[in-house]
Amino acid sequence: MQMNIKSFDDLDITDPIMFGLVFSNKHIAKPFIEHLLGVEIDHLETPVPEAVLSYDAEHKGVRYDVFARETNENGETIRSFDLEMQMVDTKELPQRARYYQSVGDGMALSKGDHYIRLKEQYIIFLCPMDIFGRGFPAYHFENRASEDSSVRLNDLTYKNYYIFTRYEDFPDPVVRAYMKYFATQNADSRETVNINNQVSYYKADTLIRNKYMTYEYDLYESKEEGKAEARLEMVDAMIANPKLTDEDISVISGMPLEEIQKRRIQR
Repeated sequence: MQMNIKSFDDLDITDPIMFGLVFSNKHIAKPFIEHLLGVEIDHLETPVPEAVLSYDAEHKGVRYDVFARETNENGETIRSFDLEMQMVDTKELPQRARYYQSVGDGMALSKGDHYIRLKEQYIIFLCPMDIFGRGFPAYHFENRASEDSSVRLNDLTYKNYYIFTRYEDFPDPVVRAYMKYFATQNADSRETVNINNQVSYYKADTLIRNKYMTYEYDLYESKEEGKAEARLEMVDAMIANPKLTDEDISVISGMPLEEIQKRRIQR
């Protein structure tokens, strides 16, 4: 099967790889988070692109596009931020945000820690599509009482979705410029010019380019291995079905008849 790998020269800020590279720079991520959330960050640890967190080998891990922490003078986390560039509506983004938050919380506490040690956590999705269909440029979610929405749970977890194709509807001019850049790649503010320069810098970096090609090839190989394994599992399930002949299985699966007969003997 022919490999379809996007050219490194064709990557822009909306590609998760480039987004992760660019926003792993503090001078890019810090003002973006501050303007987006309306907060001031004293010290932002160097953001981590493609950050992988997991409880253990038995549980599903998560891969954040960019994970960043604000810390105090003792290195303790004050707030954490997960930035996700999400170009496709996978129909499970709310559930994904829930799981991302839960894994972040699980990694934040050590055995014996008190729950009071859990700090503010923001899950931020940047999307071109409005997955909620209400026409707002942004959706901010936090837990509140159904009986009275003014009563906050105060569990310090926030899940925000920003629809950057609606950039004209953002009232803050700096945030509007960010969203416009994501939607059009037109840099017309100091902050977005910095982002665009960083994109150009990485595109000129031979080492980054080679790493990207290696990453894409490894990803392609793992996907192909997964497809092959799933195909064999399907064939084995059909072999176990007494109603299907080897000829039937060959037609359904596309596997040569001789290979199916060998697998039947090996079972």
